[in-house]
Amino acid sequence: MKESFTEIKENEKFRVVEIFRTVEGEGRWVGLPITFLRLEGCNLRCEWCDTTYSYDGISFKEYSLNELIEKVEEFGLKRVCITGGEPFYSQNLPVLVEEFLKRDYKVFIETNGTLWLPKIKEIFNENLYITCSPKPPFYFVHPELIPFISELKFVVDNYITVKNIINPNLEKLLKNDVIVLQPESNLPERVEKALEIQDELLKIGIESRIIPQCHKVLGLP
Repeated sequence: MKESFTEIKENEKFRVVEIFRTVEGEGRWVGLPITFLRLEGCNLRCEWCDTTYSYDGISFKEYSLNELIEKVEEFGLKRVCITGGEPFYSQNLPVLVEEFLKRDYKVFIETNGTLWLPKIKEIFNENLYITCSPKPPFYFVHPELIPFISELKFVVDNYITVKNIINPNLEKLLKNDVIVLQPESNLPERVEKALEIQDELLKIGIESRIIPQCHKVLGLP
């Protein structure tokens, strides 16, 4: 007999690296209290990644959907950030997101933008906020993801140039004040480069915000 959708959800297992309460340290929602849920696995290997343990294949615990929801609810917040690794690497991500949305959570997803799961389109609403942080060397963003992106976050490292940001496929987004420039590891030289990129963008009519990793400044996870 075919399983019902409810039974399928109950049988889902999620590989979770860590769950913790903190304040949002990056992007446009910086400073607000939030629960972070880090899923295991990633399809990229960025050289400056500060969460390599999220894809080492061993640093995770399996949770059922109910166990995971109960764990997040212990923190008493109605904001949850699903991060990684790469959340879209987990094929059952939409099941988790849908459950949080049903419970009136504001759900944030942090993604590198290279992967897509069609079910996200079906469950998307105003309480789902997707931050896309395109990665070098190609800064590729999956075309199906683009209409659902709320924020574009670019790590200002040794590689990035304005040309990497001015992607024709992102043209409509770029004009909507959604760009965050994040200096790599809060390094002074990266802050200086971010200021230069910000000026270059402004010359062509595109606003951007320079926001460091504030949680690191505060000594928070």
